[in-house]
Amino acid sequence: MEQILLIGGNDSGMPFRKLPYGGYPLISCNPDHLPENLHEMAKICDVAIVCADQRMGRVIADEIWHLLRRKIVISTTPNFDLSMLRDLYPLSKVCRCDLVLDGDVDRCLAVVSFGDSFSESDVASMKRIFSSIGEMLIINEPLFQEVRAVVSKGLSSITELLKRISPDDFQEYLLGWIMYCLGQMILKGNPIEGGKSPQGGTGGLAQREPPATDPKSRDDQK
Repeated sequence: MEQILLIGGNDSGMPFRKLPYGGYPLISCNPDHLPENLHEMAKICDVAIVCADQRMGRVIADEIWHLLRRKIVISTTPNFDLSMLRDLYPLSKVCRCDLVLDGDVDRCLAVVSFGDSFSESDVASMKRIFSSIGEMLIINEPLFQEVRAVVSKGLSSITELLKRISPDDFQEYLLGWIMYCLGQMILKGNPIEGGKSPQGGTGGLAQREPPATDPKSRDDQK
């Protein structure tokens, strides 16, 4: 297993903290308080994962770029494209990564792009690493903007829905499981309409019961 250096994992890059559960030896530090032995950590690692904002992303690169020759560098820094990452880490094999979602979750989707610098062995290593935290989706870099737009729209819609419902703790728990199960159905390619409610009915707008007629209207029709 590769030795992994994680710079982050608290405010950003949280799913990477689960790498030890996949058997990976992990050394980590806070990007806002870089340790004095950062150079030693960079020397012994095989893969470096940098989860920092743009300012600290540049500071970190200036500190350790020369120690990461031929090593894989995974960056989740917003708006650091492959061209910029290659400039920051000219001796390394760089990977741009977005986590969907970046939070305390059991599994997440890692959307990645790494160009032509990766060998088949490097790609296999990446797949093993990301399988420890979820799934890896390889895309062409121009698609990152579309990915972020879809994620932002989805989060905004779900957040707005929850605000309208204003669930209590119990209802929020149930809704969480509904969203989890719907996600599982979608990922497996199953139609959402196939899901059954506790009453035995199937989901989907087409399966809704028509609204009850107002009693006054019925009286007026007599």
